[in-house]
Amino acid sequence: LINMTVNREHERMQQLATLQDNWHVTAVTPTQQLYVVVIGESARRDALGAFGGQWDNTPFMSRVNGVRFQNYLAAASSTLQSLGLTLTLVGEDGQPQYQNNIVTLAKRAGFHTYWFSNQGQLGNYDTAIASIAKRADNVRFMKEGNFFSQDTQDTDLLKFTNDALGDESDAPKLIVYHLMGSHPKACERTHNQYATFVNNEEISCYLYSITQTDNFLASLYQQLQHSGQRFSMLYFSDHGLSFNERGTRSEYLSHNDQFQQNYQVPLWITSSGDTRQRDIEAVRSANDFMSLFSQWSGIRTQEVVPKYRFISEQKAPSIHVTNFALAKIDYEELPQDPFVSGATTQPNTPSQTAQR
Repeated sequence: LINMTVNREHERMQQLATLQDNWHVTAVTPTQQLYVVVIGESARRDALGAFGGQWDNTPFMSRVNGVRFQNYLAAASSTLQSLGLTLTLVGEDGQPQYQNNIVTLAKRAGFHTYWFSNQGQLGNYDTAIASIAKRADNVRFMKEGNFFSQDTQDTDLLKFTNDALGDESDAPKLIVYHLMGSHPKACERTHNQYATFVNNEEISCYLYSITQTDNFLASLYQQLQHSGQRFSMLYFSDHGLSFNERGTRSEYLSHNDQFQQNYQVPLWITSSGDTRQRDIEAVRSANDFMSLFSQWSGIRTQEVVPKYRFISEQKAPSIHVTNFALAKIDYEELPQDPFVSGATTQPNTPSQTAQR
């Protein structure tokens, strides 16, 4: 039965991966040689110090020059739905056109493309996103089967960077990294390490998993700098999480679609020529990510017509998010699920382990 399911998912991915894209590129004016997209996982914005979180757990993003979007919202509250709506052209019917995605658009524009993933490729929730990955010229999956098949670290992906940077080509490059990030259960992500004890071990590990992603971005930034090439790196998370069993000793964070924090995620861009830090307060939506990608990469196409300048304080149209039932809902009407520290926080060294 398991084999049949895997085979069926594999067939579905092959079908999605072979649909022909139909982009009509009208202009290609990149300003960088390297365009890097880092897709984070399960990071709610108020858990990051660089985005106003209570803990200084993002030293790199807090310090480096670039643009931080303080009010960016995920399109949906689960990985598949969110990334489907974020990374692809969405049709009049509201459905992602998986063949028309950032990878096929970059390839149409003459970019060389890479996708390095620490997520699975054949689980029920991975297939459609893997079908986007499979379009890249160079694809590496750390996990052979589904999402939970091996314990691999996001930092393992960094060994692929030099392959991409070393490819001798005059063409601009799009390099995508898909992280495991802060996916529950956080202590599994951190191997039970945490830096500050907050509420309980799982919450403490979650905050440290954010630091692990920050460390990943710092290391990747160094690799890009050492290449001597002009680059821009964009990081965002697919969705946030919300609290369960709040205030109890067994409190934990998990997927949900009922709160604003399920959609509040970081979006951050740093480029080799940046000379200052800039915070954008205007509300921005992942539903408009293709517009951002077009403006950022310099690839113009008939299918993506930006309604406003994404990297600006220009007001955007009203924003909806998509819940688990695939219904569009008004984000503003959702209740809050704030990150509250219920216990006295105690500094800890990351070498110490949490007993679970």
